[in-house]
Amino acid sequence: MKIKYLYLTSFLLLFIVVGCAQSKKRNTAVAKTETVALPTNVEANWTTKVSFTNAEWKQKLTDNQYKVLREAATEAPFSHPYNEIKDQGIFYCAACNNPLFGTDTKFNSGTGWPSFYQPFGAKSVAVSTDNTLGMSRDEVSCARCDGHLGHVFNDGPKPTGQRYCINGTSLLFKKNEPTAAVEKAVFAQGCFWCVEEIFESIKGVSTVVSGYAGGTEKNPTYYQVGSGSTGHAEAIEVTYNPNVISYNDLLKVYFNSGNITQVNGQGPDNGTQYRSIIFYNNDTQKNAIEQYIKTLTESGKYTSPISVDVTPTSTFYPAEEEHQDYVKLHQGVGGYVGNVSVPRYQKAIKNFPELLKK
Repeated sequence: MKIKYLYLTSFLLLFIVVGCAQSKKRNTAVAKTETVALPTNVEANWTTKVSFTNAEWKQKLTDNQYKVLREAATEAPFSHPYNEIKDQGIFYCAACNNPLFGTDTKFNSGTGWPSFYQPFGAKSVAVSTDNTLGMSRDEVSCARCDGHLGHVFNDGPKPTGQRYCINGTSLLFKKNEPTAAVEKAVFAQGCFWCVEEIFESIKGVSTVVSGYAGGTEKNPTYYQVGSGSTGHAEAIEVTYNPNVISYNDLLKVYFNSGNITQVNGQGPDNGTQYRSIIFYNNDTQKNAIEQYIKTLTESGKYTSPISVDVTPTSTFYPAEEEHQDYVKLHQGVGGYVGNVSVPRYQKAIKNFPELLKK
């Protein structure tokens, strides 16, 4: 049965004003969950946006999907079954299959629209200003195809305090595969552009996100971290399948990807914001890191002490969208990428060819 819509009637306008316009404070930072069971076909690390003409979108989408995703219409509250769904899985963009939200971040907001306290990842959504209906709101769109999803407000639950109020028609739900297994690891070793490119080439790694970790500043920006005043280091968050790649193999990649004796820096980048850190999630990982460093130290290969901090996991803040997949998107343009990132990548992967994706 088709979902019924109520477009711009006085009732819906009143409901939106009361239920979906409680905050105007903007906060576009994205925080990722600690664990998500990833279907094997999830594509969270895309590099190319999806774009079609209006005529092409009309061919690809249903009438209701087109109205919501391309014309920013709003479905009636309590009208979509996704508002009540309990199964574990991922909500994708109905237009381009971009993973948007996981059910582990879904909550009952009472508004009648599917609500989430954070997106699936750094490449899930984009936030912009919506000044329609006589108010200022933060519009949420799919970061990959720019399809309208809904709005975000600062009256959600912890840990983010945000409420992503989303039209169910914009979404496509897929249950998690019960055999999927993923874990996360956070590493810092100089410029995150370089390290991201290296780890994205490793088998069993599904997503690598550039960001900031190790400091106290909440939701830091690239320029704040670059000033060295936040205590954060440029870092990456690696999502991987432990049935395909072991944590020790990730350590092998890390310790063979740069100068592990350089203090507070990596290559031409100097300062605490470029220091080398491995963030461990548990004692097993901590022991593995310490044993790896001990083995390297006793090998006699290094004339200087290994300068890698071993630190408990702290909050990881994804960097701005323009810093994701930076090397892939800027190859061939010279500058830092051509002179530093690409040579570092090419040198690193020679040390672990058996771990590279085919």
